[in-house]
Formats: sequence, structure tokens, C-alpha cells
Amino acid sequence: MVDHALSRTAAAEPATGLWPWVVAHRAVLGDIGFVLVLSVAHGFDLSIGEHPPWMDWWWPLLVSVPATAMLVLRRRMPWTVLLVMLVVTVALTLLELYIGGLNLAILIAIYSVCVRGSLTVSVVAASLAMIFPVTQMIVYELTPVESFLRITGGVVNLVMVVGWARAMQVGRRRAAQLEQTLTMLDEARDQLAADAAAVERARIAREFHDIVSHNLSVVALRAGVARALIDRDQEHARQTLQELEQSSRGALGEMRNLLNALRDRNAAGQDPMDWQPTPGLDGVDALVHSVRGGQVEWRFERRGQIRELGSGVEVTAYRIVQEAMTNVLKHAGSGRARVLLDYGASALRIEVTNHLGAGEVPPVSHFSGHGLIGLRERVALLGGTLTAHPILNGFHLEAVLPCAENSDLA
Repeated sequence: MVDHALSRTAAAEPATGLWPWVVAHRAVLGDIGFVLVLSVAHGFDLSIGEHPPWMDWWWPLLVSVPATAMLVLRRRMPWTVLLVMLVVTVALTLLELYIGGLNLAILIAIYSVCVRGSLTVSVVAASLAMIFPVTQMIVYELTPVESFLRITGGVVNLVMVVGWARAMQVGRRRAAQLEQTLTMLDEARDQLAADAAAVERARIAREFHDIVSHNLSVVALRAGVARALIDRDQEHARQTLQELEQSSRGALGEMRNLLNALRDRNAAGQDPMDWQPTPGLDGVDALVHSVRGGQVEWRFERRGQIRELGSGVEVTAYRIVQEAMTNVLKHAGSGRARVLLDYGASALRIEVTNHLGAGEVPPVSHFSGHGLIGLRERVALLGGTLTAHPILNGFHLEAVLPCAENSDLA
């Protein structure tokens, strides 16, 4: 672990040495190298070329070399470099002195201006650069053909340089847009991860709600029955207390499994719901049986072609029945209730209906808090429908969940 931390720290520190420094300053070093090569070539051309008898051959170097050295500043002051290059080149041309590679330096200066400016700026810079070939045409008294070729060559060179600069500008803009897009995608990915975590927390919260609320309702029901029978039917009360103990242990077991799954989720890399058995419709019988014996008389029916449905439909149906029964136990002191599972050809219909006992006032809604909202979310994810509303002296819940027609027979 220590070695890993040290390697991570070393990777985060900036690299030192000659080569990283060269890479970091490659643009400036490239400009310096170009200036040196151009100056040496210019000096060599002047030494072997013709020059006016009234001037030594090296005098033009006193002007052209400093002007060429201005290219080092072309990234910070492009317009200044371009104007200096034009002034020096035109001055040497008017004196009929050798300009060497200053014409190439002018093209580089124009590129530096155009790659950072707009199209209008590029046109202005190219128009100013045409002063140089026009000056040559006037000073050397070129023939019409030579003048045409000189002007055409200058225009072609400027079009190529300006086009290259515009292409580089578009490429840099696209690279910046791509980098911005990647940043936005990273932010969107983080947001999706946060949303997925929120959805997962909500799902786990619903699982906790379903487990705790149902089992506590059953515990309260059994405790009430045992308290009512403790004096007149001790045997029945003892049996009820045993069922109460079993229900309590079962609830604690479910809670323990879920909490252990949540603790070990990061280590295992699995969904916590994969650690415990998924409830299904085969558990509805035990669910209804666990609430019998109270003041509410329960009846459970299955209709249609009973078969095994998909895991999503099975879990959702089980949770709907569990939530509906829990709310009946909370709000109905006595009476009768019915749970119906109707297996249709292409849908499963779930009905939970209760009728209150004599003298009881029906509540406005059996569902409080996020119970009904959670059920609607579960049903909507499967493309089904859910309705819940009061009826005469009771409450009715109905859910329709689409399911495959070719499900296996039970």
C-alpha cells in the first residue's frame, strides 16, 4: 500500500530533466532554431553574392538579422513583427540590397497574424504584405511579364499562407469544442452516476419500507390478538405469541440480510438486492396466512391460467399486495378483505379490497406518505396501471401488470 501511494505521488509530481523542459518550450526553441538557420543562410548568401561596391557585404546583416530575430516574438506581438519585417524588407529593396530569406520571414509573420485574427484581419495583413512585391517591381523596373509573374507568385504565396492559417484556426476551434464536449460528457457521466445512486437509494428505501411496515403491522396484529385472548383462551394466545415470535424473527432476518448486503456492496461489487431471495407470487399465500387470526377476515383467490411470470412482474406484484395488506391492517380495525390475482392472457390483474366492520369510519385514503407514489413508480416501470380509491364502506386497489402470454405453467 505504501509503495502504491508513493508511485501515485510520483506520478502526480511534474517531471524534471532536460527533455521535459525541451518539450514544454518546443515552440520557442523552434522559432530560435529557425532564426539561427535563416541568419546563417542569409550571411552565407551575402558573402558569395554580389553587393554594391560602396558597402561591405556584411552591412545588411546588421539590419536583417535583428529583424529576423523578431520572429521569436511572433506569438506575443504578431502585428509588430509583421510591420518590422515589411519595413526592413522594403528598405533593403529600395537600397537594392540583398534581402536573403526575409521574404520567407514575412510569410511566417503573416501566418502568425492570420492564425489569431479574423478573416478581415487576414485580408488586411495580406494586402499590406503585397507592398513588398510591388516595391520590387518598381525598384528593379521589371517587364510586364516579370511584374505579372512576381505579383501572381506573391498572391499565390499569400493565399496558401492565409488558407493554412485559417485551417489551423478552425482545427484549434474544433479541438477546443471537442475538449469542451468531453468535459460536458464527463460532467453528464458524473450526473448520471449521481442520479443512478439516488434511484438505487430510493429503491433500497422502498425495500426497507415494504419489509418494516408489513412486518411491524403483522407484529402489532398478533400482539393485539394475544392480548385479547390471554385471559379466556390461553392456548390460542400462546399459539399467537409463537406466530408473533416467528414473524419478528423473520423480519429481523430480512433486515439483517439487507444490511449485510449494503455493508459488503463495495467489496463484492454487486447489487444488494442480489444477496437475498427475490419475493414472488408464490409467497403471497404465506403473506396472507401471516395476517389471519385478527379481526379482519382475509380471503385469497387466484383466477385464470396460473403460471410463473417474469421476475420483475413477480416482485412488483408481491410488493403491491404487501403494501396494500399493510395499509388494510393499519386502517381497518375489523371487517373483511380479499386479495385476488387474476392471470389473464397478457396481463396480471391484482385486486385488494376491504370492507370495514360496523361502526367504523373509512379513512380518506389508506395510503399515506410515499406508499402510493412508490407503487405507481413500480407499476409504471413495467408499463402497467394502478388505481386506488375509496368505495362504499371500504377501499379498493387494482393494478394491471403486462406479462408474456407464453409464461410457463405453474
